[in-house]
Amino acid sequence: MHAETSLATKYRKLLAEFQKLESEYEKTKRTLEIREIEVRAILAQAHELANTDVLTFLPNRRKIISTLQEEVIRSNRYSTPLAVSILDIDHFKNVNDTYGHTAGDQVLRSVAACLRTQIRHPDTIGRYGGEEFLIVLPNSEMQAAAEQASRLCQQIRNFRIDVNEQVTSVTISIGVAQFKVGQETWDELLHRADTALYQAKEKGRDRWAAAE
Repeated sequence: MHAETSLATKYRKLLAEFQKLESEYEKTKRTLEIREIEVRAILAQAHELANTDVLTFLPNRRKIISTLQEEVIRSNRYSTPLAVSILDIDHFKNVNDTYGHTAGDQVLRSVAACLRTQIRHPDTIGRYGGEEFLIVLPNSEMQAAAEQASRLCQQIRNFRIDVNEQVTSVTISIGVAQFKVGQETWDELLHRADTALYQAKEKGRDRWAAAE
């Protein structure tokens, strides 16, 4: 009888220790799960920051180029149309000289925000560099890209920007190019769009031009 009581006591003790260890294990497991969620959130935030232009909050040059490269691969694989537009704010140096660089940053942010609201959902716009922006238009031929370019020129022309308690406006020039499926690389496509951009500037700015 005494032996049975002793065994029962040991059993209850071992069971209590086991339950305690199981509880501690569940707490540790939950803590690790929370930590994993936090680490993933930090990594996601770091990834987003690494791909976002800090001034305009648009995709930065690296990200928009990466997007273009992916779309070129898709276009070549499935023989789908693809177009790009390179935009440049006309006479942007005059904005900095007249209002200062802080005001110039405000103009860039305002123009970027306006452009972002004027493109269709599948398209992606990013800051290409300085006062230049790049739009990638998947499943778009030249006509659709040209219509968008014309609309963007008009929207920015009529857009009013509050700078240092003064209302100002700017214009943009755009070069548009359609990807030659299976015939060129992504950087050759950009080169043709950039050439068209300079043609638009040579013709008087505040307009768009199509690449040959």
